[in-house]
Amino acid sequence: MTAMRRSVAVMAGMAVCVLLLSVLFQDMEGRTGVHRYQQHLSQPSEADLGPCPSCSGGAELCTHLPIIRIETGGQTIPGRPSARAAENTADYLTGDNGEEEILVRFSTVSTEGVWHHQDDPADAGGTALFRYRGNSSRWFTKGNFLLKTVKDDDPLDNRRMELLGMNSGKEWALHGPFLDKTLMRNYMCMNLSAEVMGTWVPDTRFCELILDGEYQGVYLLMETIDVDENRLALRKYEPGDPVLSYLVRIEPFTNPEKVLNNFSFYSYRMEPGRRLELLYPGLAKQTKQVQDYVQADYNEAERILYSSEMLNGSDLWRQELDMDSLVNYYILMEFFGINDTFLNSTYFYRDARGKLSIGPVWDFNNAFDNFFRPISSRGFLLSQRGWYAKLMQDEDFVERVISCYRQLRQGVLSEEYLLAYQKDIETWLGSAVDRNFSVWGYTFDPNQVGDQERRFPSIGSDDTSRDVNPSSYEEAVEWMMDYIVDRGQWMDAHIDSLRQYCHPSYSANQRVH
Repeated sequence: MTAMRRSVAVMAGMAVCVLLLSVLFQDMEGRTGVHRYQQHLSQPSEADLGPCPSCSGGAELCTHLPIIRIETGGQTIPGRPSARAAENTADYLTGDNGEEEILVRFSTVSTEGVWHHQDDPADAGGTALFRYRGNSSRWFTKGNFLLKTVKDDDPLDNRRMELLGMNSGKEWALHGPFLDKTLMRNYMCMNLSAEVMGTWVPDTRFCELILDGEYQGVYLLMETIDVDENRLALRKYEPGDPVLSYLVRIEPFTNPEKVLNNFSFYSYRMEPGRRLELLYPGLAKQTKQVQDYVQADYNEAERILYSSEMLNGSDLWRQELDMDSLVNYYILMEFFGINDTFLNSTYFYRDARGKLSIGPVWDFNNAFDNFFRPISSRGFLLSQRGWYAKLMQDEDFVERVISCYRQLRQGVLSEEYLLAYQKDIETWLGSAVDRNFSVWGYTFDPNQVGDQERRFPSIGSDDTSRDVNPSSYEEAVEWMMDYIVDRGQWMDAHIDSLRQYCHPSYSANQRVH
């Protein structure tokens, strides 16, 4: 057992104390105070429930987690990659009759404070449109799904529902942790991000999925990023609005009808193969006037960032961009080791009443060194990527990053908090972990999965696939927590070095005199 794991064992016994202290630290450090419901802290554990009174644990599925049941009626689920998708194109298989989404029936068993069984009466349910979703995760045998709730008598009409205790919405992601053998990265990072960002972050609930009567393991039901009064609450667009709210996203695969010709793309400052896609207003309302407005507004911000005035200390960017969002987002992505930033699933939004912000956050499956090739815990990943390469030239921005990082390391990003936090989640999941790997346990052997479903050693390394793929759940958790501890300690020692990028000597030959 490593010294870090011994620390975990000690800290687990102090979890409640640490959580209370962390709240105190956060309040002292001026947090926004956004309330976040956290399932593992609010719903009873197996120990809390005691033996199941109806089956004494003898049922095929007896769980304290909510259950989601989906019936496809034998239809082929659309969305798996086609042969062409291996050639770096967004080409996905359709349903039996060419559908991009199929109609399914679903139901949930989620009453709090009781045991749940596969055949229990539903507490909610209905009709939904259903397909595989994601980018690299579409290749995984354990699928990720998109669930859009619709009216039973009209699949073209959305039906808002409150699923597993979350606010009502019409679109949901069913994330099946597969490459993430800890099962908890998205849950952990979404909750931690909500604490740090102080703005809306997609809500999450652990559950167990039954698909066409077959047990699929532990899943995470997640709110998708959607402009909605219960999610990203932007001012609603009305046709003809002279000033409007919008949501855009950087992605490698985009719908050509939604693509904007942004400044950093045509000036070759975006990462290769990436485009900016307009998500809100939706495609049906994306007139030329709307696209031109968003394109011009977003481009103005980028032109300011990439202008010579940035090098000469101009603060024009602060009038256009929300500094708090950019600072908090940078700290989170750097600390979590998210190598996808400005490559995939990087969102920006502007409410008609405010500044352009980065976010909401999305997709932490690869956090904490869970990318397809190892991500070192040493070194800054993002300080010279995308917008951050320009923002780091601003002394005020750099000082804000350093100050906020050090404050967060006294609270929700402290080593003590994170060690106890992870252990609490692991304990709460309980026997659901074993049930999950009763189906997916073979994936701990990298020779039993496809090339798109496992990690590979660093290029030039002498490591083998077995060296970079955990052989058990316990090892997966240990590796993740080792990375978190090492990453935090490295950043503690080097965060001040970000000042090099705003020192006058760093870009002296580019400055306008």
